[in-house]
Amino acid sequence: MRLIPLLFGVILSSVHTWGASAAAASTAAVALKDYTGVASGLFNNMRTPAALVGGAVVPMGIITAPKIEETDSPKMRVMKRVSLILAILSLMSEILAITYSTVAINKLAELQYEPTGCVNELIESHHKLAWIGTNIHFLFGLFGFGILAIFKSYFMYGSRVGNVIAYWGSAAMLLCTSIVNQGIAQGGGEQGTKYGSNLLGLAVNYVGLILKYARGGVMPAISVGLVLLSIVPLMKLFRAEEEDEEKAKVN
Repeated sequence: MRLIPLLFGVILSSVHTWGASAAAASTAAVALKDYTGVASGLFNNMRTPAALVGGAVVPMGIITAPKIEETDSPKMRVMKRVSLILAILSLMSEILAITYSTVAINKLAELQYEPTGCVNELIESHHKLAWIGTNIHFLFGLFGFGILAIFKSYFMYGSRVGNVIAYWGSAAMLLCTSIVNQGIAQGGGEQGTKYGSNLLGLAVNYVGLILKYARGGVMPAISVGLVLLSIVPLMKLFRAEEEDEEKAKVN
Protein backbone atom coordinates (compact mmCIF):
# COMPACT_ATOMS: atom_id res chain seq x y z
CA MET A 1 0.00 0.00 0.00
CA ARG A 2 2.86 2.38 0.74
CA LEU A 3 4.26 1.84 -2.75
CA ILE A 4 1.16 3.34 -4.39
CA PRO A 5 1.61 6.90 -2.94
CA LEU A 6 5.33 6.70 -3.62
CA LEU A 7 4.75 5.64 -7.22
CA PHE A 8 2.11 8.34 -7.63
CA GLY A 9 4.58 10.96 -6.35
CA VAL A 10 7.26 9.86 -8.78
CA ILE A 11 4.79 10.11 -11.67
CA LEU A 12 3.71 13.62 -10.63
CA SER A 13 7.35 14.70 -10.31
CA SER A 14 8.16 13.37 -13.77
CA VAL A 15 5.12 15.11 -15.28
CA HIS A 16 6.08 18.37 -13.56
CA THR A 17 9.68 18.11 -14.81
CA TRP A 18 8.56 17.32 -18.33
CA GLY A 19 6.10 20.22 -18.26
CA ALA A 20 8.76 22.65 -17.06
CA SER A 21 11.18 21.49 -19.74
CA ALA A 22 8.53 21.82 -22.42
CA ALA A 23 7.61 25.30 -21.19
CA ALA A 24 11.28 26.36 -21.22
CA ALA A 25 11.75 24.99 -24.72
CA SER A 26 8.58 26.72 -25.85
CA THR A 27 9.78 30.02 -24.33
CA ALA A 28 13.18 29.68 -26.03
CA ALA A 29 11.49 28.91 -29.33
CA VAL A 30 9.23 31.96 -29.01
CA ALA A 31 12.22 34.19 -28.15
CA LEU A 32 13.94 33.39 -31.45
CA LYS A 33 12.70 35.85 -34.06
CA ASP A 34 13.60 37.39 -37.38
CA TYR A 35 15.30 40.68 -36.53
CA THR A 36 16.46 41.60 -40.03
CA GLY A 37 13.93 44.44 -40.24
CA VAL A 38 15.06 45.88 -36.92
CA ALA A 39 18.72 45.61 -37.94
CA SER A 40 17.98 47.36 -41.24
CA GLY A 41 16.31 50.16 -39.31
CA LEU A 42 19.35 50.58 -37.08
CA PHE A 43 21.69 50.83 -40.07
CA ASN A 44 19.35 53.26 -41.78
CA ASN A 45 19.29 55.41 -38.63
CA MET A 46 23.01 55.94 -39.16
CA ARG A 47 23.02 56.15 -42.95
CA THR A 48 20.66 59.11 -43.25
CA PRO A 49 22.52 61.42 -40.82
CA ALA A 50 25.84 60.37 -42.39
CA ALA A 51 24.56 61.48 -45.79
CA LEU A 52 23.40 64.81 -44.36
CA VAL A 53 26.71 65.49 -42.61
CA GLY A 54 28.70 64.48 -45.69
CA GLY A 55 26.61 66.79 -47.84
CA ALA A 56 27.18 69.67 -45.43
CA VAL A 57 30.95 69.14 -45.33
CA VAL A 58 31.34 69.71 -49.08
CA PRO A 59 30.24 73.37 -49.21
CA MET A 60 31.66 74.30 -45.82
CA GLY A 61 35.11 72.76 -46.03
CA ILE A 62 35.83 71.97 -49.69
CA ILE A 63 34.01 74.29 -52.09
CA THR A 64 34.61 77.36 -49.92
CA ALA A 65 38.02 76.24 -48.64
CA PRO A 66 40.03 79.38 -47.77
CA LYS A 67 43.06 80.23 -49.86
CA ILE A 68 46.39 80.89 -48.25
CA GLU A 69 47.31 84.58 -48.46
CA GLU A 70 50.75 86.14 -48.16
CA THR A 71 49.53 88.18 -45.22
CA ASP A 72 48.49 85.07 -43.27
CA SER A 73 50.39 84.25 -40.12
CA PRO A 74 52.11 80.84 -39.92
CA LYS A 75 49.42 79.57 -37.56
CA MET A 76 46.66 80.69 -39.91
CA ARG A 77 48.35 78.91 -42.81
CA VAL A 78 48.48 75.72 -40.77
CA MET A 79 44.81 76.06 -39.88
CA LYS A 80 43.81 76.55 -43.51
CA ARG A 81 45.75 73.51 -44.66
CA VAL A 82 44.45 71.39 -41.78
CA SER A 83 40.94 72.59 -42.55
CA LEU A 84 41.03 71.20 -46.09
CA ILE A 85 42.61 67.93 -44.96
CA LEU A 86 40.00 67.55 -42.22
CA ALA A 87 37.18 68.31 -44.67
CA ILE A 88 38.36 65.58 -47.06
CA LEU A 89 38.80 63.08 -44.21
CA SER A 90 35.36 63.89 -42.82
CA LEU A 91 33.75 63.46 -46.23
CA MET A 92 35.53 60.15 -46.86
CA SER A 93 34.56 58.98 -43.39
CA GLU A 94 30.88 59.67 -44.00
CA ILE A 95 31.12 57.95 -47.40
CA LEU A 96 32.50 54.87 -45.64
CA ALA A 97 29.66 55.00 -43.11
CA ILE A 98 27.13 55.19 -45.95
CA THR A 99 28.83 52.32 -47.78
CA TYR A 100 28.94 50.07 -44.71
CA SER A 101 25.30 50.71 -43.84
CA THR A 102 23.95 50.49 -47.40
CA VAL A 103 25.62 47.16 -48.14
CA ALA A 104 24.46 45.79 -44.78
CA ILE A 105 20.86 46.86 -45.44
CA ASN A 106 20.95 45.21 -48.86
CA LYS A 107 22.36 41.96 -47.48
CA LEU A 108 19.76 41.91 -44.69
CA ALA A 109 17.07 42.07 -47.38
CA GLU A 110 18.67 39.64 -49.83
CA LEU A 111 19.97 36.86 -47.59
CA GLN A 112 18.17 34.44 -45.28
CA TYR A 113 19.25 34.49 -41.64
CA GLU A 114 18.44 32.05 -38.87
CA PRO A 115 16.18 33.46 -36.12
CA THR A 116 18.07 34.98 -33.18
CA GLY A 117 17.28 35.94 -29.63
CA CYS A 118 17.83 39.67 -30.23
CA VAL A 119 18.95 42.08 -32.92
CA ASN A 120 22.38 42.43 -31.33
CA GLU A 121 22.95 38.70 -31.76
CA LEU A 122 22.16 39.02 -35.47
CA ILE A 123 24.53 41.98 -35.93
CA GLU A 124 27.27 40.35 -33.86
CA SER A 125 27.12 37.16 -35.93
CA HIS A 126 26.87 38.62 -39.43
CA HIS A 127 27.48 42.39 -39.55
CA LYS A 128 29.80 43.27 -36.68
CA LEU A 129 32.41 45.06 -38.81
CA ALA A 130 29.74 46.96 -40.73
CA TRP A 131 27.98 48.11 -37.56
CA ILE A 132 31.08 49.25 -35.72
CA GLY A 133 32.50 50.82 -38.91
CA THR A 134 29.27 52.72 -39.55
CA ASN A 135 29.26 54.17 -36.04
CA ILE A 136 32.97 55.03 -35.95
CA HIS A 137 33.05 56.73 -39.34
CA PHE A 138 29.80 58.60 -38.75
CA LEU A 139 31.08 59.98 -35.44
CA PHE A 140 34.50 60.86 -36.89
CA GLY A 141 32.89 62.76 -39.74
CA LEU A 142 30.47 64.45 -37.35
CA PHE A 143 33.22 65.68 -35.03
CA GLY A 144 35.27 66.72 -38.06
CA PHE A 145 32.31 68.79 -39.25
CA GLY A 146 32.15 70.47 -35.84
CA ILE A 147 35.85 71.35 -35.96
CA LEU A 148 35.39 72.76 -39.48
CA ALA A 149 32.68 75.06 -38.15
CA ILE A 150 35.10 76.33 -35.50
CA PHE A 151 37.83 76.91 -38.08
CA LYS A 152 35.33 78.74 -40.30
CA SER A 153 34.67 81.29 -37.57
CA TYR A 154 38.41 82.06 -37.35
CA PHE A 155 38.71 82.44 -41.13
CA MET A 156 35.72 84.75 -41.42
CA TYR A 157 35.83 86.85 -38.25
CA GLY A 158 39.24 86.39 -36.67
CA SER A 159 40.26 85.23 -33.22
CA ARG A 160 37.84 87.45 -31.27
CA VAL A 161 34.83 85.56 -32.57
CA GLY A 162 36.76 82.36 -33.20
CA ASN A 163 37.80 81.95 -29.58
CA VAL A 164 34.19 82.18 -28.40
CA ILE A 165 33.03 79.66 -31.00
CA ALA A 166 35.95 77.38 -30.08
CA TYR A 167 34.84 77.28 -26.43
CA TRP A 168 31.21 76.62 -27.34
CA GLY A 169 32.10 74.03 -29.96
CA SER A 170 34.49 72.22 -27.65
CA ALA A 171 31.85 72.12 -24.91
CA ALA A 172 29.30 70.65 -27.34
CA MET A 173 31.70 68.01 -28.63
CA LEU A 174 32.73 67.00 -25.12
CA LEU A 175 29.08 66.58 -24.18
CA CYS A 176 28.49 64.57 -27.36
CA THR A 177 31.44 62.34 -26.51
CA SER A 178 30.05 61.79 -23.01
CA ILE A 179 26.65 60.83 -24.42
CA VAL A 180 28.25 58.45 -26.92
CA ASN A 181 30.43 56.89 -24.21
CA GLN A 182 27.38 56.28 -22.05
CA GLY A 183 25.57 54.61 -24.94
CA ILE A 184 28.57 52.42 -25.77
CA ALA A 185 28.98 51.39 -22.13
CA GLN A 186 25.32 50.35 -21.93
CA GLY A 187 25.73 48.14 -24.99
CA GLY A 188 22.63 46.33 -26.19
CA GLY A 189 21.12 45.67 -22.78
CA GLU A 190 21.11 42.38 -20.90
CA GLN A 191 20.92 40.30 -24.09
CA GLY A 192 23.09 42.60 -26.17
CA THR A 193 26.78 42.71 -26.87
CA LYS A 194 29.18 45.41 -25.73
CA TYR A 195 31.73 46.45 -28.35
CA GLY A 196 33.69 48.63 -25.96
CA SER A 197 33.46 50.64 -22.76
CA ASN A 198 33.81 54.01 -24.50
CA LEU A 199 34.50 55.63 -27.86
CA LEU A 200 38.22 54.90 -27.66
CA GLY A 201 37.56 51.25 -26.93
CA LEU A 202 35.14 51.08 -29.84
CA ALA A 203 37.78 52.62 -32.13
CA VAL A 204 40.40 50.11 -30.97
CA ASN A 205 37.94 47.29 -31.62
CA TYR A 206 37.32 48.66 -35.11
CA VAL A 207 41.03 48.88 -35.92
CA GLY A 208 41.45 45.26 -34.89
CA LEU A 209 38.56 44.18 -37.11
CA ILE A 210 39.90 46.19 -40.05
CA LEU A 211 43.36 44.65 -39.74
CA LYS A 212 41.78 41.21 -39.61
CA TYR A 213 39.63 42.05 -42.64
CA ALA A 214 42.67 43.39 -44.52
CA ARG A 215 44.38 40.01 -44.28
CA GLY A 216 41.58 38.45 -46.30
CA GLY A 217 41.85 40.50 -49.49
CA VAL A 218 44.15 42.52 -51.70
CA MET A 219 42.19 45.78 -51.84
CA PRO A 220 41.63 46.05 -48.07
CA ALA A 221 45.34 45.41 -47.51
CA ILE A 222 46.27 48.10 -50.06
CA SER A 223 43.80 50.47 -48.40
CA VAL A 224 45.42 50.02 -44.99
CA GLY A 225 48.86 50.41 -46.57
CA LEU A 226 47.89 53.69 -48.24
CA VAL A 227 46.63 55.07 -44.95
CA LEU A 228 49.93 54.23 -43.28
CA LEU A 229 51.87 55.61 -46.24
CA SER A 230 50.05 58.94 -46.00
CA ILE A 231 51.71 59.58 -42.66
CA VAL A 232 55.00 60.36 -44.45
CA PRO A 233 53.81 63.37 -46.52
CA LEU A 234 51.68 64.51 -43.60
CA MET A 235 54.73 64.68 -41.35
CA LYS A 236 56.66 66.51 -44.09
CA LEU A 237 53.83 69.04 -44.33
CA PHE A 238 53.89 69.88 -40.64
CA ARG A 239 57.68 69.93 -40.61
CA ALA A 240 57.67 72.45 -43.46
CA GLU A 241 55.14 74.57 -41.58
CA GLU A 242 57.39 74.60 -38.51
CA GLU A 243 60.35 75.70 -40.63
CA ASP A 244 58.29 78.50 -42.20
CA GLU A 245 57.21 79.66 -38.75
CA GLU A 246 60.81 79.76 -37.54
CA LYS A 247 61.86 81.76 -40.62
CA ALA A 248 59.03 84.21 -40.01
CA LYS A 249 60.20 84.74 -36.44
CA VAL A 250 63.77 85.42 -37.61
CA ASN A 251 62.64 87.92 -40.22
